Amino acid sequence: MTETVDERLRRLKTELDGHARIARHLGLDFERPVRSLGDGYPENTIALIGKIAERLLKQLWAHHEVPGDPSGKALNDLIKGCRPHIRSTNVINALTDIQRLRNRSTHDGYDIAEEDGLLAVRRLLDILAWFTSTGVSAITGDAPQLSPLVEKKAEFLAGLYTTLGYRPIKRFELSESTVYQLFCRQAGLQVEYVEIMLSRNLDELNQLIAATSGELLQTQLPKLTRFLIVEDDPPADTAPFADGEIRIVAYERFVERIIDVPAHLAALTLTYPEPSPEGVQPIIIAGDILETDPHSGDLVVSESSDAAAILRRLAATSANVLVIGGPGSGKTTLLKQLASVGSDPPTHHYRFYLDMSLKEAGEDFADFVTRILNPYVNVPRNRVFDVFLYLIRAGSVLCVLDAIDEAVHNTSLSGFLDLFSDVAQALSAESTVVMSSRYSFLADSPQVRRLLNSSTLISEQLVQQLHANGVDPLELPRFSVVRLEDLRLHRDEQVHTTSPLELRLAVQTGGVGPDHFDADPVSRLVTLVTARVEQVLSDTGLAHVHPKLDAYLGAAFLADQSVFSLAEICTDVGIDCFTDGRVTQETFLLAPLFRPAGPGLVAPVHTVFQEYFAARLLRTVEGREAAAAYREPIITEQVRRFLHHLAPAPTATAPQLLPAGTYLVGPSHRLLLRRIEKPVVFDEFAVTVGRYKRFLAAVEREGCAAWDHTDVPAEHTHEPWQERLRNPDYFTDPRYEDHPVSCVSWWSAYAFARFEGKRLPTCVEWEAAARGTDGRLFPWGDDLDLDAVNCADSWSGRPLVTYEVWKEEIDGGRLRDCAPTAVTAHPTNISSFGVRGMAGNVWEWTETLFPDINSAVICGGSYDNPYRAVQTSSKALYVRRGCSNAVGFRCVQEVQ
Repeated sequence: MTETVDERLRRLKTELDGHARIARHLGLDFERPVRSLGDGYPENTIALIGKIAERLLKQLWAHHEVPGDPSGKALNDLIKGCRPHIRSTNVINALTDIQRLRNRSTHDGYDIAEEDGLLAVRRLLDILAWFTSTGVSAITGDAPQLSPLVEKKAEFLAGLYTTLGYRPIKRFELSESTVYQLFCRQAGLQVEYVEIMLSRNLDELNQLIAATSGELLQTQLPKLTRFLIVEDDPPADTAPFADGEIRIVAYERFVERIIDVPAHLAALTLTYPEPSPEGVQPIIIAGDILETDPHSGDLVVSESSDAAAILRRLAATSANVLVIGGPGSGKTTLLKQLASVGSDPPTHHYRFYLDMSLKEAGEDFADFVTRILNPYVNVPRNRVFDVFLYLIRAGSVLCVLDAIDEAVHNTSLSGFLDLFSDVAQALSAESTVVMSSRYSFLADSPQVRRLLNSSTLISEQLVQQLHANGVDPLELPRFSVVRLEDLRLHRDEQVHTTSPLELRLAVQTGGVGPDHFDADPVSRLVTLVTARVEQVLSDTGLAHVHPKLDAYLGAAFLADQSVFSLAEICTDVGIDCFTDGRVTQETFLLAPLFRPAGPGLVAPVHTVFQEYFAARLLRTVEGREAAAAYREPIITEQVRRFLHHLAPAPTATAPQLLPAGTYLVGPSHRLLLRRIEKPVVFDEFAVTVGRYKRFLAAVEREGCAAWDHTDVPAEHTHEPWQERLRNPDYFTDPRYEDHPVSCVSWWSAYAFARFEGKRLPTCVEWEAAARGTDGRLFPWGDDLDLDAVNCADSWSGRPLVTYEVWKEEIDGGRLRDCAPTAVTAHPTNISSFGVRGMAGNVWEWTETLFPDINSAVICGGSYDNPYRAVQTSSKALYVRRGCSNAVGFRCVQEVQ
C-alpha cells in the first residue's frame, strides 16, 4: 500500500524530533519545514532547509577554525570551506542536493513539486544523522569531557562505522581519556553489534573492566565484536579480559583489521620488476619540480634533485603531485616505491597504489577501486569504495594513481577532464594523491595548470565542462608537477642519456653495442623492445606466434584492453604458449613479457610492449582497415613513433597519387584513423603566382561564373587583395612567378581548382598525403630539419621552443623580413607520396568547411609560424573571405 503524503510527513517529523538536541543547541526549528510542506508550500520548505544547512555549516566552520568569517557566506561557499572536515560522501552529496534544490526554487521557470520538498527534508535528515552518529560536539551541543585528541579519534571511529552501515546505540564518556561506543547494523535477519572502548590509558581500562567483571554495559545484546583501543601497542604479556572475546588493539593499527594494507602493498612487488636489474648499480632517477612563473605563466624549474626524495617529501604534505615522464622513464617504479615506503617524514597511516592502466573500458572509478581493493578490505563489497573515500577524506591516506593517462578513453583535454570528474572525489580530499602521466601536455597546457591550481582563475569553458560532469574545479587541490629526467651514463669519455626501461632491456638482451647511443631514442627503444620480444619467443620456441601476438595484443591495445586472462591467450594465441597443456601462471612460457594483474590475469610487463604490437599491426593495410572498424581506437604517440620506425618503405605509386585506404591523422594527443574512399592525385607544388595569373587572365576574358561556388558573395573578386600584400610587387615582379599564391580567399581557391578541372583537397586527404602510411610528424619523417622548411625558426636562426619565445621574436621585430619562398626552395620538404612543400611556407586552403561560422580548414603552417606549428597535423580555421600573405592552396584531381 502506497504511503500517503500525511503519513510521510508524520514519519519525517518523528525522525526530526530525534534530533531535537541539535535543534535546541543551535536554536533551530525543525518543525517549520514540515509544516510548510503540509500547508502546500514546498518552496518555503526548501528555503528553510537551506537556512538550516547554512547554520549547521557556520557552526562547523567555527568549530574547525576555517580561515575567514562565515557569517556573510552563501551556502555554496560554506560547503567549500567545510568540505575538508566532512568525511561522509553522503553528507556532501546531501548538502549539494539542498543547494541545487534551493537554486531551482529561487529561479523563475522552475516548478517546485511536493517531492522536491520531501527530498530536501530527507537530505537534511541524512546530514543530521551523520553528525549525531559521530558526536561532533559543535553540532550536537554535548559538553565533552574528553581530551581533544581522544574526541577526534572517537569521532573518526564513529564515522567509520557509520560509513560501514552501523548506527550508534550508546555512547558514554567515562573519563577525560576514555569513551565507550556501541554500534549495530541490520544485515538481513541478523543484527550485528560492535562494542568499542577507546582510551589513552590501558591501566584505566583495566580498572574499569575489572570493576564491571568484563561487562561495561549490562545488556542482553549479543556483542559479536568487542575492541579495546589504546594509544600504543599493548605489551605482549597483556592478559585477555573476561571470556577472551575482547581484542586489544593500538589505535594506529585498528583500521588494519578492516583493510589489510600490508598485503595490498606486498602485491606491488609481484606486478613490476625491481628498479635496478641484476648486475646494474642502483638507478637514481633525477627530477625537476615545475612551478608556474607568475609573470609569464610558463612552468619553470624550482628544484632539481633525486626524484624519489622529492616525492617522499611532497607526499608528507597535503599537496598533491603530478609526475610526468616519457615511456620507460621510471614513473611506475618510483610510485610503487613511494607507496611501499611512504613519505618522509611519515605522515599518512594508510597507503594505496592503484594502477589505472588496469581500469577497464567503461568502468567508473568507484567500481575500479572496489575491484582492486576488495581482496584486501574486510567489509561487504558495496562498502569498499565508501571506506576508501572515508579514509581519504579523513586526511590519512597516501593514494597513488599510476598511469592515469592510460585510463582515459581518448588522450584529449576533454578526455582528461572526464577522468578528473570521475576521480575528483579523491582529489578533493585532504590526503595526498600522486598521479603519473606520460603526456607532458597535461603540465604544458595553461588550461590544465589552471584546473589543477585552485588559487588561479579558471577559464569559463573549463568551468562549464567540469560543472556539466558534477565537478567544482575550485575544489581540486593545488598540485605540484614533477618532471622526470633521463639517466646519464658515462661511456667512452662521453655522457649518454637513456631511460630506466631502455637500460633494463639492454641488460636483458645485451643490446648496448658500440653504436647503440648513436641512434635516436625512439630507434633505440624500438630496437630493444623488438630484441626482447624476439629473445623471449626464440628462447621458448614460439617465434611462429609473433604474427598472432601482433593481431591479438595489438588489436586489444587499440580497443583499450590491457588485461588478459590466460584462458583468452590460450584460445587466441595457442595452447603451445603453455607447457604440458596446463594453462597456469607457472606454465606460461611468455611470462617474461607479462606481469600478474589478478588471479588468472596478466598485463604486458610495460605498456610499450603492447604499443609495439599495435604498431606492427598498423604497418599493414589489413591491420589499418581492421583497426578503423573500432569506434575510437586508442593510438598513442608512442604507437605512432614505433609505426614510423617499423613501417616498411612505401610502395611505388604514380607520382603524387594518394591511394584509397586508412591513414593515421590528428595531433599527438588525439591520433585517429580515417579512411580515404577514393584515390586522388595531388599537385606536386602549391599553386604559384604564375599559375594563378593565368586564371586571372581567363576570368578577364570569359568571366568566372562557370567556376564560382554557388554561394560566392555577389561582390567578390578573384583579384589578390592588394591592400593586404606585404610586398606590393608580389603579383607583378617576374621574380615571384614560382612563389606560392597568397592573399586570395577560399572562394578564389575553389574557383581556380574548378578552372583547372580539379578541386581542393579535404583536410583528411591533405594530412594523409603529408603523413604517409606511417603517421610521420613532417613530410620527410620525424627528424627535425630547419633546412627543410620555411618557418619562423629558420628566419630567426634558433629554435623557438615556446609560444612566449616566438612572441618575443615577433614583438622585437626580428621576424619582420620573413616571407614566402619559391615552392622549389626546399627540395627535402617532400612527402612519401612525392608531394612537395606541405610543411611551412604558406598555409593551404582545404575543401573542409564549417558553414556555421563561414570558415574553412587550413593546413600545414606558414613562414611566420614556429617549427612546432608546421607539422603534418597542423590545422587552423580561417574565414572563407579571408586573405592573408601566409595562406595559399594546392589542388587535387580525382582518379576516374
